[in-house]
Amino acid sequence: MPRLPAGMGCSGPDAGERDALVISEARVRALIPGQDKTAGYFRARNGTADAMVLSGARSGQARSIEMHITVQDGDMMRMRRLDAVEIAPGETVRFEPGGRHLMIFGVDSLEAGIDIELQLRDGSTVAVHFETIATGGDI
Repeated sequence: MPRLPAGMGCSGPDAGERDALVISEARVRALIPGQDKTAGYFRARNGTADAMVLSGARSGQARSIEMHITVQDGDMMRMRRLDAVEIAPGETVRFEPGGRHLMIFGVDSLEAGIDIELQLRDGSTVAVHFETIATGGDI
């Protein structure tokens, strides 16, 4: 997958009509020594008049990627897997610490960031380069 900066629009079926899903602030936490998983964060803005549904993510640099959300369960915080995230017309959805995020598994190195392809339910995709931030860095 070519290395593309954050902020790219949709590709695939009818991309010319739907080039309005804008991804920004794409970043991924650096790996903790001895770990091969991390979390990814971004903002997705739907500039169209129709709802869009994120249905997954993939990368040639990772074994698998899942969408998760952190939820309060009694006095514990737990992660739950999300099958889809709807983005209403004109809405911005945030993937951030303590909320929705990407869990990225089976990563060897993030020194140069990671290229991730976000998948939409209609079959279109958005290729985004996620920059690496320090484990203790600001999000």
